Amino acid sequence: MKYYHQTTLDLIIFLSLFVFTIIYMGITEFAIHRSPIDSAFYRYTTRTGVLLDYVAFVVIISLTGGTLSPLYPIAYLVILHASLYWSLVGAMVATVMVVLGYIGVVITVDGGFIIEDLPRHFFNFAFLIMVGVIGGILVARERRHFVEKGIFENLAKKDYLTGLYNHRSFQERIKETIAKQQHFTLVMADIDYFKHINDQYGHQAGDAVLQSIGTLFESSIPSEHGSAFRYGGEEFVIILYTQDRHFASDLLHQIREKLRALEFGTGENKFNITMSFGATVRDKEQSATELVAGADALLYEAKEKGRDRLVWGSYSLP
Repeated sequence: MKYYHQTTLDLIIFLSLFVFTIIYMGITEFAIHRSPIDSAFYRYTTRTGVLLDYVAFVVIISLTGGTLSPLYPIAYLVILHASLYWSLVGAMVATVMVVLGYIGVVITVDGGFIIEDLPRHFFNFAFLIMVGVIGGILVARERRHFVEKGIFENLAKKDYLTGLYNHRSFQERIKETIAKQQHFTLVMADIDYFKHINDQYGHQAGDAVLQSIGTLFESSIPSEHGSAFRYGGEEFVIILYTQDRHFASDLLHQIREKLRALEFGTGENKFNITMSFGATVRDKEQSATELVAGADALLYEAKEKGRDRLVWGSYSLP
């Protein structure tokens, strides 16, 4: 009880800080959980959160008995928190910060270093350093494994040549989208006369075309509006999260204009490309197989009508 009832003011400050900390931690952790890892909010919060934890630790043990506070073990959590978000270097920095904070509490709250307390202080310092070093190394190793796992998983989902998600990723995405009962537009696309390009200009030129299309699709389709995938060979597929044909047609028209503006090769070997598109809207209970078959049939129709065009289920947009 002596830790929490030194003065009424200390008690009020402690309880206020405790309630604020609980609310702050709850809101922050929920926000971090909901935020993408690569978002600015996630990066800012995970970095500044350690500093706020450190300040809270120093204030709390100052109000609850100094270095004899039963809440002193929070120091280890601060270091582990830093090692989680700041890696090994962060763990070392946090350890130094906690040690300096500990020294400050000894001087301002405990009344300075007393000879009989030196063994306790020594072991506290030793444990802090051990937690910082060992915890930092373990967390850094796990982070490295996590990053490597993410890289391999990403490689398995993406096409190495175009940088777009591959056929397997498309199958997963369309099933997920259908399972969410989302209405969307499915677009099948194919490079016109691609075999001729490979035969006349070589497979390296064909690869350059595929790479450029991948870059163009990725830059032209905002992630909130949809995704592009390499379906196989010279075929691509696009999922647009909209039923609005005019919106989808405008977006695809912009892509077609950009495609026409691309130039490949040099001199007499310079050439341009076009693509044909077949689009269908999922506005009923069509399965993934039915949608793909329908869009593929519309793509074939676009080819039959002269290529370099977009064909919808009920009308054609040249």
